Amino acid sequence: MASEVDVEDDSESNILYDLTIHADWPQEAEVFNRGHQREKSKSNVSLIGRLTSGTQRAIWTFLRTLGIPIQTASPCFLPVDLVKLINCQINWHVEVGSEGKVVAILQDQCVEIRSKRDNYESIIGRGIVPRDPYPQWRHLAWSPDNTMLACSQSNGTVDVFDLVGTQLFSIEDDTPKDASLPLDLSCAVAGLIFTDHKPGEKWSSELLVVNFHGSLRSYFVDRDNGFVLNHSFVFNQQYPRGIGAVTYHPETKLLIVGGIGSYGNETATKSVQEGLTAWRNLSDYPHYKLVTDYEQDSSKNQQKGLMKRLTSINLLNRGNQAQDGIFNMCLSPDKKLLATLHHSGKLSIWHVPSLKLFHTWNQEDQPGFDEISPEFTENPRRNKTLRDLVTCKNLLDVNWWNKQTIILARSTGAITLSSVKTLKNLLGNSPEWFEPAPRVTPVHDGGFLGLEVESKFPMKRRLVGSEDDDYEDSDDEDVSLVTKAARFSKNVLYYVTDNERFQPPRKKPKIVNRTYRLICLKSTTPEELYARKIDNEEYGEALALAKAYNLDSDLVYQRQWKKSVVSMASIQDYLSKINKRSWVLHECLERIPENIDATKELLEFGLRGTDLQALVAIGKGEDGGRFILCDLEEGLYEDMSFDDFNPEDQRRKEELRKERQEQLLSQVDFSSLNLEQRELCRVRLKLLQYLYRLKTYECILGGESAAAERFNHKFFQKFRSQNIVEAAVEYARNSDWKALEILMTYHGEKLSEHRLSILSNFSETTSPSEYKYLLPEVNDEGMVVDWNEDEWREKDWSEFDNCRLVVEPTQIDLGASLYEENPELQKFRAKKLTKEVLSEWYIYQAFEIERCSRLVDSALELIKLGLERGIQGLNDMLDDLVTMEMLVYECNVEDTLTFEELRQMADYDKLELIMSKSTEEMYTKNLHRWMVPFLSQCERRNPGSSKTLLRDYIITLAKSDFTLCLKIFESSKTTLQNPLIRDQEELLSIALEALYACEREDQLNLAVKIVQCLPEKTRGKQSSELVKLHKDVDRLERHIRAAKILEEHGARKPLYFIKDSENEAEEAKNLMIRLTRTAGRRGKPLSEREWMKLYEDILILQDQVYRCISAGLCQEIFTESLLCSERKENIILAGDLIERKGTESEPSAHTPSFHKNKVHYDRSVHLVLSAAQEYFNSSANLMDPCMDLARTCLNLILDTPAVIQEELDLIASLALLDDFGVMILPLQVRLSKGQIRACQNGSKK
Repeated sequence: MASEVDVEDDSESNILYDLTIHADWPQEAEVFNRGHQREKSKSNVSLIGRLTSGTQRAIWTFLRTLGIPIQTASPCFLPVDLVKLINCQINWHVEVGSEGKVVAILQDQCVEIRSKRDNYESIIGRGIVPRDPYPQWRHLAWSPDNTMLACSQSNGTVDVFDLVGTQLFSIEDDTPKDASLPLDLSCAVAGLIFTDHKPGEKWSSELLVVNFHGSLRSYFVDRDNGFVLNHSFVFNQQYPRGIGAVTYHPETKLLIVGGIGSYGNETATKSVQEGLTAWRNLSDYPHYKLVTDYEQDSSKNQQKGLMKRLTSINLLNRGNQAQDGIFNMCLSPDKKLLATLHHSGKLSIWHVPSLKLFHTWNQEDQPGFDEISPEFTENPRRNKTLRDLVTCKNLLDVNWWNKQTIILARSTGAITLSSVKTLKNLLGNSPEWFEPAPRVTPVHDGGFLGLEVESKFPMKRRLVGSEDDDYEDSDDEDVSLVTKAARFSKNVLYYVTDNERFQPPRKKPKIVNRTYRLICLKSTTPEELYARKIDNEEYGEALALAKAYNLDSDLVYQRQWKKSVVSMASIQDYLSKINKRSWVLHECLERIPENIDATKELLEFGLRGTDLQALVAIGKGEDGGRFILCDLEEGLYEDMSFDDFNPEDQRRKEELRKERQEQLLSQVDFSSLNLEQRELCRVRLKLLQYLYRLKTYECILGGESAAAERFNHKFFQKFRSQNIVEAAVEYARNSDWKALEILMTYHGEKLSEHRLSILSNFSETTSPSEYKYLLPEVNDEGMVVDWNEDEWREKDWSEFDNCRLVVEPTQIDLGASLYEENPELQKFRAKKLTKEVLSEWYIYQAFEIERCSRLVDSALELIKLGLERGIQGLNDMLDDLVTMEMLVYECNVEDTLTFEELRQMADYDKLELIMSKSTEEMYTKNLHRWMVPFLSQCERRNPGSSKTLLRDYIITLAKSDFTLCLKIFESSKTTLQNPLIRDQEELLSIALEALYACEREDQLNLAVKIVQCLPEKTRGKQSSELVKLHKDVDRLERHIRAAKILEEHGARKPLYFIKDSENEAEEAKNLMIRLTRTAGRRGKPLSEREWMKLYEDILILQDQVYRCISAGLCQEIFTESLLCSERKENIILAGDLIERKGTESEPSAHTPSFHKNKVHYDRSVHLVLSAAQEYFNSSANLMDPCMDLARTCLNLILDTPAVIQEELDLIASLALLDDFGVMILPLQVRLSKGQIRACQNGSKK
């Protein structure tokens, strides 16, 4: 806490300072122990052990007091006050390295090393140490180069670590110890000192280890080479009761030791009487010599006799308070003064190296020695813990701030920076209060570190039903004198006898939560302290500093403003008190409160600071950069009285206000504004924009009451500065038509030319009926209806062109990004819309809705809404959308079909697509649901097109399948009430064309059914066209009968084939050949009856259809098929169909009637010979079955003409060749130039 400035004496000027917490270490809850930790060990050691230990120390102390020269380390009784003071200190230790570069914190089980580079915030090393039962009796010391850290334990062991916490080596105490005896605290280290002595190349430093019983050991140490004992020394003669502190004076190489004073020696110097001595280092044994003057040397020769020494010993009263001594000391930065702390609480300042007393203060003479922290006195709960935490009021630690100021730390937690002359506290009227018993370090970089521990005792809670009989009341409770005496008696008996009978009741354990902190107290400048006070939110003190040192108080109000919630109060209390105009306006522009009312208030506050009065003041140079609150009505109505409910008075007030505004405007030349004036106008325009947007947002949220609950400051932060066109587009894309309606109403000036483009950004999935109120329309006169716009307030003076164009000379195209994303919308950009543009937009938007969302119903709905609003040219679009709607929602067309593709399709393709989605079961129903409406639509647009479409559709279907055609003709029967095709001529014409168009051979049954659906010939008068159509139907029926015959015999042919081949002789002949040959190649041979049935059907085909060929040709074809069927029985059957003799003129008596007309003899010979030759040529040898078939064929001709005989001879020649062993194919025999040559070749063999 900074004190007031004192200029009486520069050496005693108050110090401006600040506190910073570098680190804290919360600890786990533990049981609090009020007494000395040594009491714990007593319970673990027997009474005999305790008596033995006490006896040994008493004997050694007695011998040391007699002056017997004991050259080895020996234990002793330490002064009770020394033990008490050390035990009052906190368990942890802190030590700062050279120049404050590093700091070590010795904790319970580790030593933590931190670096100055980041203000000791991060850990650079950590070393492990064992838990010590007496942690207050440990010490820390850094080597001069900060490479080694020595850490002592209460048993005298010294561990040395490097900078990262790695243990380098451990030095054990050489004092003999007995594990069965209690720990002797006189073996603990009183001082660890790294001297400036350079032992050599192998060793980097010298380490002095001084124990409390007066033993000194010098070690040469090195990080790599470990340690070696250099020499040892004991201070037994000078300090029989041990030493309390030791320090090293580097300039004079003196070792300054403090301990129990020699108050009985009147000839001794003051320093010796106080227990302070100096020892010079010798190069050889005994290594140290007490520095004395002549008087001391003379008194030394006149030493006391043995009896006098005995009488001076007071072993039975070790706690005699008359024996004061030194337990802590510290050299000043210039090494000329030494501060010592005494057991009694006395503070002494000595000159060094003379050790002459400079000044001394007893505890009672020290200012504020008995003060207690207000945190304890003013807090009743903490006041109860005072006697647990503050056991005395002595000084516990000392260090130097500078050569004229010392740092004092008391057990109460008081830290003072005191003058060495007057002990005046330079921190102010009161000390800086740390937690009780803090430790302090030397000063570095204008500050020092303090280590404190905060102890908190949780509130006691007694569990219901808990058994507390074994526990005694807490120490916090008041007890009577009799109770205290009884407890004391039990304690004494138990201590002496160790009998459990006398064991006192256990006390209720007191739980404590400890938190250690590393705190820096650092001097600072007023500016630095001012900044820190603001950072620490100590605004009252910061304002006092600002007033005292003439600092900028705006910083306080700025921080308060930043930390506070924006409201009317915070604006009035903080923002209005800030003078800097640019900062205030920046806050009004940039800060967005979470409350809509506060947001509105902040913007209006900014507008009050940017009005005409401020603009005029800036132009005249009268503002000084200050924020000026303007009020046009200030002083305007003086000496006037107005009735708030009188319209005339209100009109008069408005006139006066406008007159003042015009007067102020006349003082401003907007063409020559300076930079500050332009900035003011720019800020005002921006504030107006934010205010308008805020009101718009409030309206969007549902009004004043709803906006108070739904206001989102994060959204408004974006919305207020957002491009208004982009905001409108965003609302459109979010399908928030109400918000868009508000935007277009109150910001229509900037949105009107982009109206259609904005509407195009509505989500395609949003039904147009939701935003139908935003759709443009045309009135009955054919004029486009304009949007009804409004404004939030009367136009401000800064919004007129004379001001706006100066501040914003370059106008930004707000809709540029909109048209960059979609250049097609550019054609709809217009400040004045026309009917043609609206019609084009509706069509475009319907296309986009269907293309992006595939929601045809939404596109159709938009077109219907356009028609309702008087938009022309949408009828064709409506028809196509109706078709698309039917395809999508009724026909369930594939998703791949787009509306654009549909519009580019021909009407026939549309019809085909529509009906392709109908199932066969629903086809008849869908003819009337889908086809008829679509054909009607086409007929309406193009008269006569429906018949053409229907004919083409049926013909196309018939080419591949008659199934759906049959359903169409069934729906067109003349007997139906509402036939699909009403005109009989049209029906017959389409049917004939469809039946002959089919390319499939398996549709004969369906064709018959279609014919059955056709109207029958009537007897009445008919048109010539209808008569002709009926004749064509009769012809069709004959063709169907022929197709049936072909189908029965495995030679399927479509109707169009029969029609086309009816007059083609060659085609008809081939058909007959195929028909008969197919029958001969069947897997199951035909019976004679089946062959005869085939013969009759062939004659029927010839008679009914294929009259282009003769019946004789058909008979020859049939006979030839029998001869070539490779079956003997069929060949024999063929004999009944031919003339077998040249003289045969009449059939035999047993020949059937249908065999009466036989094949003529010449043709018969030809057919037989051809079949025989085919069998002969295909034979492999004489024994081949085909050779037998050839003989059978030849044997059909009974009169054996020459050609037949020649073929028979050829077959006989094969037998001769076989007899002579000639292996040759029959075909080779036929192909030989002469059969005789072949026979000759055979005879030679």
